[in-house]
Amino acid sequence: MDGWRPCPARRDSRWDVTIGIRQTLPATCCCGDNGGIARADPIPHFSAMYSRLPSTYELLEALAAVPAPAPVPASASAVGATPWPQRAGRAFWLGFVVTLVATLIAAAGLVVWRLVLKHPLAPWSIRLTEALLVLSAACYAASGLMRLPGVLAILRNPLRWQAVQMDLDSAIENALLRRLGRIHPLQLQARQRRVALQLRLWEGMARTVGLLLALAPAALVLVSGLHPLPHQAEMKGSLLWLYAVMVVVGAAFYLYVHAQCSRPLRRLSHVLAEAAEINARLGAKRAGLAPSTEPAPAQ
Repeated sequence: MDGWRPCPARRDSRWDVTIGIRQTLPATCCCGDNGGIARADPIPHFSAMYSRLPSTYELLEALAAVPAPAPVPASASAVGATPWPQRAGRAFWLGFVVTLVATLIAAAGLVVWRLVLKHPLAPWSIRLTEALLVLSAACYAASGLMRLPGVLAILRNPLRWQAVQMDLDSAIENALLRRLGRIHPLQLQARQRRVALQLRLWEGMARTVGLLLALAPAALVLVSGLHPLPHQAEMKGSLLWLYAVMVVVGAAFYLYVHAQCSRPLRRLSHVLAEAAEINARLGAKRAGLAPSTEPAPAQ
């Protein structure tokens, strides 16, 4: 007991605690059951904090700076997937887009040539349009087959995929929250209200355009019922096709606006609201800890 002395405490970096908001950058773990699943980097790297509130587009770019890839479990990635399926999938998807655009242009040309200019259609033009349509469908099917292992892995364990996506989004949002630590809460709240207003405008516009595209053929049917149109009996099939095309176009437009505009604006609005709340609480805490030099008000 006389020679006993307390040994100095060992410092272990695994138990370090960071005060404030911690940013974890995504990395990829390719061992064991987590192959292909993104994980948090144990050594976070903090970006410089904003000294002023940046533009809305700069904030949106900060949220999209680290894209969240669709993770695939190791059981479906077949022991380290080679990059050639991804390249083949992108090539087939690009081929699908190109052939689809060519098919639409060819079909529009046939419609103009037959209905507007009143010229007979050449057999080779119809065969060419059909070949482009078949090639477009084949490219789409091949692109889907290249992505089938990842889709099956997500369907087998959707909660794991969703959890990893949430962790990646949280890491990006935490990084932006830390960079907004010096901005006044009132400025953040004002920007958040403007972003929320733009979000409502985009969503309202998407719903309105989709509804108008869906109701346009129905309005044409109503007009034809009140005022008979020439060749009305021959237009029933065309009206059905037009209605189906309008519904598909309206739904595609709404999904595009939701993915490209509404979702980023909704994320930014959420981050700005959280940053304003955190900065307000931290400011109130610092003000409460600071010594007050003003005299107390008379009771």
